[in-house]
Amino acid sequence: MSSIGPYAAGGFYRPSLANALSSSRSQLDDLLVQLSTGKKSQDYAGLGDGAATSLAMRAKIAALDSYTANNATVKTRVSLMSKSVERLDDLAAEYRTLDPNEYMLTSGSMTIAQNQAATDLKEVIATLNVDLNGRYLFSGRATDTRPVISSEAMLSDDGDKDGLRTVIAERKLADLGADGRGRIDVSDVSGSTFTVGQEASGPFGFKISSVSSTLKNGVASGPAGSSNQITLGVTGDTEAGGQVRIGLTLPDGTTKEITLTAKAADHEAGLQDGEFRIGATPEETAANMRAAFDAELKTAASTDLVAASAMQAGEEFFNTPAGSEPARVSGFDGSYATDAERIAALQSASSLDTTDTAGKTVSWYVGEKAADDPRKTAAATVDQGVTVGYGARADETGARRVVQTLAVFTAMSFSADDANGQARYSALASRVSTTLGSTDTTQDLQSISVDLASTATAIKAADNRHSAARAIAETAIGSVEDASKEEVAAKILALQTQLQASYQVTASLSQLSLVNYI
Repeated sequence: MSSIGPYAAGGFYRPSLANALSSSRSQLDDLLVQLSTGKKSQDYAGLGDGAATSLAMRAKIAALDSYTANNATVKTRVSLMSKSVERLDDLAAEYRTLDPNEYMLTSGSMTIAQNQAATDLKEVIATLNVDLNGRYLFSGRATDTRPVISSEAMLSDDGDKDGLRTVIAERKLADLGADGRGRIDVSDVSGSTFTVGQEASGPFGFKISSVSSTLKNGVASGPAGSSNQITLGVTGDTEAGGQVRIGLTLPDGTTKEITLTAKAADHEAGLQDGEFRIGATPEETAANMRAAFDAELKTAASTDLVAASAMQAGEEFFNTPAGSEPARVSGFDGSYATDAERIAALQSASSLDTTDTAGKTVSWYVGEKAADDPRKTAAATVDQGVTVGYGARADETGARRVVQTLAVFTAMSFSADDANGQARYSALASRVSTTLGSTDTTQDLQSISVDLASTATAIKAADNRHSAARAIAETAIGSVEDASKEEVAAKILALQTQLQASYQVTASLSQLSLVNYI
């Protein structure tokens, strides 16, 4: 029996009802998938023109993810470095209150403060040797090298290489000279005057900088000539209370003033340091003045000069920029038959040697040495076209000064039997306190902190830009990939209604025949 023409399955130019129902069913299935997944399509082909937008935005997000991961790593490194520098600054600041008069030796030859400094030195070294996942943060480009050697290795000799203690001892011999007067010559009294002059040119010992007098009929002339010679004495009777002041410059750039005060001939109390009796004649007064000056000079040499010498030796040992070698007392490595010959050579040395000294001197910093900006030794691209530097070296001025000063303080030794020991310690401790508590040290360390803070700020700004860019990219992706549940539900409802009607028509048509139709 024939079916009605318009609904024939193969009617030419006429839609197939079966195909229409199948297509509607496929659309319904697709809409149901969209409703369950929230996506318009399960592949890019189904997105049509939106596929290009989706791919571009996903590539953008992948790039942002790469920046974010890299920035997280760099932020951790910068944060750790910042905390390390802050600790150095805090520790250095603690020495501002170091009491130079607190002289109490523990078992051995060090004071309580020196023992604490030895502990602090180890902490400073550990702080500068900090690493993150095997990457040393204060070693410049040599990130696989621990930058600072141990305090024990720093202070002690190592085979053919001399440590800090030896360098300090050599400089002390050169600064004091053979007679312990700090390379100052004091003549005998001639008539009623005597002369004082420094040894000819050279970096060692005292340097005479000034002289003044309030002494009646006093003689105080100079400095003059290559030896900065001054002349002291009297030309006649003088009076008690008059003073002569001699200014001296020490190897580390600090100054010392020797003050000589005249006392009456019948002065009953014992003379204090720097005081001299007025004699019966100008010649006798000059002789007494000379004796007082000579005693003060030797004391100053044994105390202030030795302390200044140690600080300067530390400067020459530690402050060796890239391309330079440590400065050593000339003749330090000469061939001597006896120790006495070696000592005599050091005591009479007139210059510093900077040729081939690196191979004979312990190197405290073994990281990368270069003259370029330390921040440029490590760089990270935190955003497109934005690169930040966050490298550092342990031999930068601020960090180096902290290590240097604590090491010198630790290297010095004292004895309870030394009459000048307390004064020498006081001179050293004052210098340690001044150096570590100075604004220069603070500014140098804070300069590193500011650079690192700037890097952290740049990374944070980049992360904020990345967050905003990610939000835009995700919105763009959502606009082409995400399906509106409300819209999909409406389409499903309409399609269901259409299908229900189609099914009812199909059911009715399936009942039709030519007999029933007639």
